[in-house]
Amino acid sequence: MRLVLAGPEHDEKLRAFYHQFVIAGPVDLKIERPRSFFSPYIIQSDRYCTFILEENDSSEILGCVSFVIQDVMLGDKKQTVAIGRDLRIAQNRKAILGWGELFLPLIQELKDHHHVDHLFSTLNMSETKALNTFVRPRQIKRPFPRYHLYRRFNLITLHGRWPWARSPLPSVRIIRASSSREEELMYYMLQKTTKMDLLPWFDRKTILAQFDRWQDLKLSDFLVAVDPHDNIVGCLAPWRSHQVQSLIPYNYDLRAHNFRQFLKFGNLWGWTRPLTKPVNRLKLETSLQMTYLNFVLSDHPDIFETLLDAAFDSAGPNDFLVYLQMRDQIHLRPPLHWITAKIPYGLYCLIPPESPTPEFLEPSNDHSVYLEPFFV
Repeated sequence: MRLVLAGPEHDEKLRAFYHQFVIAGPVDLKIERPRSFFSPYIIQSDRYCTFILEENDSSEILGCVSFVIQDVMLGDKKQTVAIGRDLRIAQNRKAILGWGELFLPLIQELKDHHHVDHLFSTLNMSETKALNTFVRPRQIKRPFPRYHLYRRFNLITLHGRWPWARSPLPSVRIIRASSSREEELMYYMLQKTTKMDLLPWFDRKTILAQFDRWQDLKLSDFLVAVDPHDNIVGCLAPWRSHQVQSLIPYNYDLRAHNFRQFLKFGNLWGWTRPLTKPVNRLKLETSLQMTYLNFVLSDHPDIFETLLDAAFDSAGPNDFLVYLQMRDQIHLRPPLHWITAKIPYGLYCLIPPESPTPEFLEPSNDHSVYLEPFFV
């Protein structure tokens, strides 16, 4: 077995290999990337690498994993981190054993070649198989990195509003961002994220670089909340990912099926928006209609709810909203008057067996963590 650094010439084969995997959960999902396999990484950073697992005498893909490399604020200082994404290994013994032998040398190569200080990855806390494999293995037959839980967070989905939902705050106006308020918006974002870990920007220049990487996201897409004194008190950026990555529902378990039927009923009364039918019903691959909420910042829960109202009304007629809430971000909890669901996740730091535990992993709630929902 060997690991090969992927390039543009591997794009078609990687997309076909990646698409064959089903992500198990309440909703079984497949992921499709219509433009390029590498498109999500280009949005996240200008430095990334994908490795392909294949046999020495064959070019057949047996596995793949990607790492996005960023300079971020971590533990009150600037550090280089690699975020592991999209690990897929073919379900055969030879591929699984080969990956187990090559994983640690790959981490060391990342650290040496890209000068990476720390490695992170996210895991769905409801995926028991992944947790048993990486976090709590029964037997350690070969050297494997230690997975340290750094933060817990939730992916929140917003599907509608109850009839008795309260009206938006009358004292807060929601406007579209414009070039005349660009400096003010960037200053607000810098002030609100000063103490966040894994923050990929440090000044006006790095924020603009972050904006430029988002495909099909413009400054005018930002929804900005302003108070009666015309000061910015919140913002978010709705964004549809269907040109970069789509999620295709293959099957709903009983609980998710009942929820989908409820949303279908509520849609008749204008309360909710329906979920896409699964492939096993349609016999056709149709993606979920969803809008991600990025760069979510707010001074108060009521202001956040007012922003959600505006985002929900401006989204497509069948789109539900998705945003990320760290456990310590109490002001970003889903409002009680909304019809919501959540998926629990964990952000883990991967540490080689012989390496000491970094200081920033000591229990602390001083700093929240910056992470966008599309990058999970």
